[in-house]
Amino acid sequence: MRDLGTGERRGRRVDDGLAELDRWLRDQVAHGLARAERAPYRLWDDAARRLVDAQAGALAGRVRALAGVPREPGWPGRLLAEYALLRLLVRAHRRRNALPAGLHATVRARVGFPVARDAVLSDGERVRDRWWVVGTRDAARDVLTARRVWLRGERTGRPALLLAFTGPRDEPEPAPPAGARFEAELAYYPGALPLRALVAERLAADDAGPGAPPGTGVRAFLDEHAAAVARDPWLDRYPAALAGVRLARDAAGALFAVDGPGDALPLRGPVPWTLLAVAAGERVALAGEWTPRGLRPLTVWHPAEGAVRL
Repeated sequence: MRDLGTGERRGRRVDDGLAELDRWLRDQVAHGLARAERAPYRLWDDAARRLVDAQAGALAGRVRALAGVPREPGWPGRLLAEYALLRLLVRAHRRRNALPAGLHATVRARVGFPVARDAVLSDGERVRDRWWVVGTRDAARDVLTARRVWLRGERTGRPALLLAFTGPRDEPEPAPPAGARFEAELAYYPGALPLRALVAERLAADDAGPGAPPGTGVRAFLDEHAAAVARDPWLDRYPAALAGVRLARDAAGALFAVDGPGDALPLRGPVPWTLLAVAAGERVALAGEWTPRGLRPLTVWHPAEGAVRL
């Protein structure tokens, strides 16, 4: 019998793990979503652990995160949408050899296959620009902390994500300050929607001068985001840089970022008091992470104070 190499053995484990996930997803829909409202956390955790055993770590994280969905308003529709996206990923992985190269790379990344740093630096798409740091966020992920640094190119308008992980005993590197600018060449990871990147060459020192990054109105941002989702259906967060928005509440008290024409984006979670104080009813530049649940503010620009991290 032929001995399997390490990569082939992992591939078979992933295939088996995704086949089991497919059966689990069909069971959840067949049994009805109503039971999810009172289901214990282990319903999703057990499914995620089986994916970890199958070496599909990124997919496991997405399944584990679903445990919190039934605790949110309007959860049935969102849970069903998440199950549908997971099944789409399973089917895309099954047909991976028939996919275009970029989408194939996206599917592998969403499942959990890593891409070597050296391969990104040698083969990744290179983009040179003056990059604005529009926001940073640290988020716990199991025993690791994920640091996301969102960039936007001043000339190209390209978004980019610098992603780093640290363990519980590691000392994280200082995050670049929000509002900083630096000239650099980035190397993008492969994918249908290149977003994550590495700094391949830094060409000039950081500059935290006045002004705000190039931003858009709400409609232009939503058009950009729709085009991004068309390329990567599993995109769960995307950087927004809005220009000339003010804060407003609706009749239920929910807070929105409203642009000049009156288009609005809902703000997600507890809104930092710093944002309310800096905006003070005036129009500001605002950057954050856009998710299906709304915009999480990360940075606001004040004409006098410059960038203020939230």
